[in-house]
Amino acid sequence: MTPASMLDACLRGRRTLAFVPALALAMVACADGSGGDGDAGGSSLPSGLEVMHNTLDNTILPGFVAFETSTVDMQAQVSALCTAPTLDALEAAQTSWRSSSEAWNNVVAYDLGPLDDDVITPAIIFVESMRQRGDDYTQTVRDAARLAIDGTEPLDAAYAEALTFNKVGLLAIEVLVFEDGREGNSTAPEDVLADFMERPRKCAYLQAVVTRLVGTADTVEHGWSVSFLDGPPFRETMLGPELADGAEPIAGLIVALFEHLAYVRDRKLEGILDAQLSGHFYANVTAMLRGLQQLLEQPEPEGAVGIFDFMLAHGFDAEVQATRANLDAALAAAAAEDRAGLSAAIGGLEGNVKREIPDALGVELGLTFTDGD
Repeated sequence: MTPASMLDACLRGRRTLAFVPALALAMVACADGSGGDGDAGGSSLPSGLEVMHNTLDNTILPGFVAFETSTVDMQAQVSALCTAPTLDALEAAQTSWRSSSEAWNNVVAYDLGPLDDDVITPAIIFVESMRQRGDDYTQTVRDAARLAIDGTEPLDAAYAEALTFNKVGLLAIEVLVFEDGREGNSTAPEDVLADFMERPRKCAYLQAVVTRLVGTADTVEHGWSVSFLDGPPFRETMLGPELADGAEPIAGLIVALFEHLAYVRDRKLEGILDAQLSGHFYANVTAMLRGLQQLLEQPEPEGAVGIFDFMLAHGFDAEVQATRANLDAALAAAAAEDRAGLSAAIGGLEGNVKREIPDALGVELGLTFTDGD
């Protein structure tokens, strides 16, 4: 019997139990023979803690490791470009940016803890500057790069560390590797390469900005897995009873998911599409949706219990199917580059994340969240 079917057998008809207490009580009930059909072999049921373990260890933490690894690879490709500038090296650097951007979009929705480490200047905006207010800082990046390249200051790590959030991160690197910074801002590869060859300080500036992103990615991953703000890793906090603001960890996660979906729909799809120089906007959204799908489904490793398994075990089949349908619609719209269809499907997912999922988990999100979006 699979973990999902074990849950179903034990919890059939119990639709109102809260997330972690529900699974903990279910385990006790099945262990003493008081709940459902049980498992003939006497296998114990997974606890709510195991569901959160799976969410963290199968999806969230590996996602941040992958993002950090992708930035290190991009750093290597940029170094190769600067050492021997060729069209092939430029293409490799651009490909590495696309990979890093997808890896970022796979985890950007987890805007809590290490990504939300400061009230004014959280780490998230040093990777994706648009996340602050939905503003496009492309021209700000161009102006900052021109000032640096035309200047005489050493373009080292210290220089990049002093730059504000709207001059660094993935957007800054995209502008530098996909665009000729001279007059006209051509995106033709030959012109971009000529810019690097004729203005060697551009390479120094690019390397400094990439190094800063590597540092940010490493700090965030370290915060999740090793230590956050000189304390235990944020993973441990997510496995505990509450976050720093007093919210349940599962509630904090759901709020973060909703807010990111709302940001993508309101600020991007209904506002300004990003990743335009690279032509990678829809691929980035697809990566975000795949990450959400993996978080909810927990397809690997085999037998892992996830949020959908919990919902199905409590009889919330219709809610799971509705969420899956919106995810499929969003993925199809992203593949077709259907902006209006994608906006509508993500709007549907917002509703699922705001209502159906927390209702099924018995999680209170708070009046400010549910009434103020």
